[in-house]
Amino acid sequence: MLRTLTVLVVATSVSACSWLGIGGEEGWLRDRQDEYLRAEITPPMQIPSELDSYTIDELYYIPEEAPGDRALYIVPPAPKPIDSRVREGVVVQRFGERAWIVIGATSGQVWPRLRDYWSTEEVALSSENAEAGLLETVWLPQSDTNLRHKYQVRVEPGLHAGNSEIYVRHVSDNGGSAANEPAQFPEESDSQERENTILASISLYLADRTDIYRASSVSMLAGSIEALGKARVVTAGAGDTRLELRLDLERAWSQLNQAINNANIEVLNADRDAQRFQVAFSGAEEEEEPGFFGRLFGGGDDAEVINFDITVAETEQGISVRAVPSSGQSAPYEQDLLIRTINDNLI
Repeated sequence: MLRTLTVLVVATSVSACSWLGIGGEEGWLRDRQDEYLRAEITPPMQIPSELDSYTIDELYYIPEEAPGDRALYIVPPAPKPIDSRVREGVVVQRFGERAWIVIGATSGQVWPRLRDYWSTEEVALSSENAEAGLLETVWLPQSDTNLRHKYQVRVEPGLHAGNSEIYVRHVSDNGGSAANEPAQFPEESDSQERENTILASISLYLADRTDIYRASSVSMLAGSIEALGKARVVTAGAGDTRLELRLDLERAWSQLNQAINNANIEVLNADRDAQRFQVAFSGAEEEEEPGFFGRLFGGGDDAEVINFDITVAETEQGISVRAVPSSGQSAPYEQDLLIRTINDNLI
C-alpha cells in the first residue's frame, strides 16, 4: 500500500509539472521579472455620465504637491511603529453639547465605510473630499414641513496615531437656496438632536463592521489625511517630559481629567481656574500581586508616593501639560512615567 501511494504521488507531481509548464519556454509560469520595464501608462478610466462613479477611487493617488509643508519622499519612508494605544472599537465621546466618535482605525480604513454607510441608508452625497476628510449629503426634504436638512461628516486624526475621530454637523433651511448651492455649516448644528441621531447611527454601523480593522478596502486618498495624533509626549531631558495636545483648552482639561481617572491616579485637588491638578503618584507601574518569594523578600512593599502638580498651559501649538513634584524634590523617573501614563490613558 505504501509503495502504491508513492507511485501515485510521483505521477501526480510529474503531471502537475507538465500542466504548469515548468521549465518550458511557453509554459504557464514564465519569467515576468522585466515586464514592468515595458509597461505603458494608460489613461484614467472614464465613467459615462449616465453611470455612477461613486465607488471608483484612485487607490494609488499621488498628489502633485505635498500637502502643507510636508516634503515628498523620494525614498519611501519606513513603516510606522505599532502604537500600543490603538484599541479596536467605537466610542462616542461627549463634552457638554459636543459629541464625536473615536474609532481605533486610520482615516484610510474609515473613509470607505463612511461612504458605504450613506449608500446603505440610500442617501446620495453632494460632495466628498477624501483628502480633507469631508462628506456632505444632498438636501433631504422633511415631509411634514417645508424644511430640508443636510449633513456633513468630518474625519480627523485621533489623539493617538492609528485612531480617528468622526464629527457630524447638521444644517437646515426652507428650500430657498439652489439645490447645488454649497451649504454653510455652522460651528454648532442647527439641531443637536438630529446631529446626535446621525452620530449614533454611524457609530452602530461602524461597530458592526469588524472588517474595518483588517483594511480589506482602504482609501489611499483619505490616507493622505495627517496621520499624526493630536497628543504627543516630548522629552527635553531627565525630569522634563511634557505632553502636548492639539486641542482647545476646554476639551483638553476634560480629556486630562478623564485620563487621570482612567489611570486610577489619586487626585488631591483639581483647580479649573488655575488650570492645575494635584495628584499622588507612586511611580510604580501596575503589576500582578507578588508571589511567595516576592512577599518573602519584600517585593510586596508599596512604592513611595510622590505628590505632583500637573499644570495645563495654552501655547501657539495647542496645550502643554507638565508635571512637577510638589515638594520640589527631584523625581525624573516618576515624572516621566506620570506624563506617559496620562498619555496612554487618553481616549
